[in-house]
Amino acid sequence: MATTPNPNSFQPTFRRVAQQGRHDDTFAVISMLTGKTTDAIFRQAEGLGLPKIGPFHVWIDGDMIAKLLAGNGLVATVWKECSSYKDLPEVAIVMVDYDADWEVGRCVLYHRGTSSDGKTAQPYVVDPYPHADSKLHLRIGTAELNGLPPSWFIGVMQMAKTAGK
Repeated sequence: MATTPNPNSFQPTFRRVAQQGRHDDTFAVISMLTGKTTDAIFRQAEGLGLPKIGPFHVWIDGDMIAKLLAGNGLVATVWKECSSYKDLPEVAIVMVDYDADWEVGRCVLYHRGTSSDGKTAQPYVVDPYPHADSKLHLRIGTAELNGLPPSWFIGVMQMAKTAGK
């Protein structure tokens, strides 16, 4: 029988970084993935052409995300459509609250944590949105995730190490 983990005792692999404004949810998720501050990610993005003053939404596309992650030793897939968390890889940037007419949503970090013996997996989402209810910052287990359906995702994995010559 599966049990729902106690959110007070669950320790996610990725530490939550709250978004600072209305348009930096993606950068907050990249901060969680890389362990860098959101300001450091903004500076890195500015070096890749992001304007210092918004609007930013036109610039934060799959290519920009891939470049930011690659600069931190991570590889990103392209955006892929999905309808369930079961469709996702172990780690992903996931678009939720998606509006198909406007083609916009917001990003959260998904991780399917697997036990060291590989027998059990615990999916969870770390949400950078500054919800008034802090219980929504970390959603653990499939029942909790059902309240935040995914629409699109970018898979994230470690960059392969090249063999030295």
